[in-house]
Amino acid sequence: MPRQESFIEIIDQQLTSSKARLPVFNTTALRVQQEIAKAEPDIRLIEKLIVSDQSLTAKVLSVSNSSFYKGLTQVDTVRNAIVRLGINEVSNIVMLVTHENNFRSKDPFVHGIMRKLWRHSVGCGMGANWMAKKCGLHALAHEAFFAGLLHDVGKLFILTVIDDLKNSDDFDIQPSDALLIEAMNSLHASHGYSLMVHWNLPEKYCRVVRDHHQEPLDQKDMLQALVRLADKALLKLGIGLAVDPALVLVATPEADALHLSEVDLAQMEIMLEDSQVFEAGG
Repeated sequence: MPRQESFIEIIDQQLTSSKARLPVFNTTALRVQQEIAKAEPDIRLIEKLIVSDQSLTAKVLSVSNSSFYKGLTQVDTVRNAIVRLGINEVSNIVMLVTHENNFRSKDPFVHGIMRKLWRHSVGCGMGANWMAKKCGLHALAHEAFFAGLLHDVGKLFILTVIDDLKNSDDFDIQPSDALLIEAMNSLHASHGYSLMVHWNLPEKYCRVVRDHHQEPLDQKDMLQALVRLADKALLKLGIGLAVDPALVLVATPEADALHLSEVDLAQMEIMLEDSQVFEAGG
C-alpha cells in the first residue's frame, strides 16, 4: 500500500508547481525602490510614481498622518510627505501599503493567519529600521525596513498556496493551526528565497529571507542581525504567529553584535507595540 503524502509534502510540491499562484510585488513600489537605491534618486519621479495612483496616494497620506509619525501639521500632498518625512520614509510607506494587499483571503481561517503574519511583518520592518538608527547605522535603516518587512515572505507564499488549495476540488484537508505553523516553519525560508529571486530583488534581501534562522549568526552581517533581533523581539511580545515571553533579548548574539543594551531593547519593545497601529483596517 503506497505511503500517504504528508501535509507538508503536499504543500512543498504545490510551492514548486507551475500552477502555484505567486504573491505580487507591486509595480509602483518596485520602481520607487529602484529609484531610492540610486546614488542620487529623483524626488520628482518618486512623487510622480505615487500620485499617478489615486488609491496609493490616499493610503500614503493616511499613514503619513497617522499617530505613529506624530506630525504637528497635517500632510495633504505627497510632496509635503516627502519634505516632512524624507524620501526613504515615504518609500517605506509605499512598500507598506502596497504589500499589505497580499495579506488578504476570503477564507476566514487563512485570512486570520495572514493578518497575524502581516502584523509580524510590519513590526519586523519597524523594529529593524528603529534599531539601525539607534545603532548609528543610518545608511542601513531603509534597507533594514525593507528586509524586515519581507523576511517571512515565504510564509505568505505558503498561505497563498493553501488558500488556493482550499478553494479547489483536490483538497479537503482542514489543517490545524499547529500543522500549518509546522509547514510554514519548515518551508518558508527556502521558498521565500525562490520568490525573492523571482521578483528579481537584490541578493542582500534574498539572503535575509533564506538565512534569518540559520546558526550561527554572521557577526559582520548587520542587516541580518537587525532583522533577526526584531524577529526575536516580536516572538517575545507575541506579535505574530507564536510567543515566547521567556526570551532574553539582551543575551542574544544579535544584541551583542549590535551593542544594544537592555534599556535600548525595552525602548524597542514599546515601539513595536505602537507599530500595531498599521493593523488598522485589517
